[in-house]
Amino acid sequence: MARPALVIDASIGVKWFSGKDESTLRQALAIRDSHISESKLIIVPDLFYYEVTNALIHKKFIPTDLILAATSALFALELNTVLIDAGMLESSVNIARKLNITIYDSCYIALARRNNCPLITANPRHQVQVPGCRVIPLEEWQ
Repeated sequence: MARPALVIDASIGVKWFSGKDESTLRQALAIRDSHISESKLIIVPDLFYYEVTNALIHKKFIPTDLILAATSALFALELNTVLIDAGMLESSVNIARKLNITIYDSCYIALARRNNCPLITANPRHQVQVPGCRVIPLEEWQ
């Protein structure tokens, strides 16, 4: 039986590494742990790794060696990483234009639609509800 899938955006990955005082850290770690225990399948677009690393770089209190360790840890999780193809980029462009959001944010919506699964985010103001994609704010995650 296939395990339930979910798409997470970079805001969730950033929480895993940016500090113990992050709000909703417990929920973010529960999502990560559900992937590790194989009760859920986390799906991310390949841009997820760039976005998480970029956010960590801009947190000046995190030393470079810890950022490098975080990137290694991200890849060690063996998330189901999807390369962006022409079809997904086309969907993302249409979503971005229609909703007036960034192409980066729309890629997560397009991926969730493609996989018929929810999108979990810690930045719900960047991810809007659209037909065919259930967006769940992190604080509402079990």
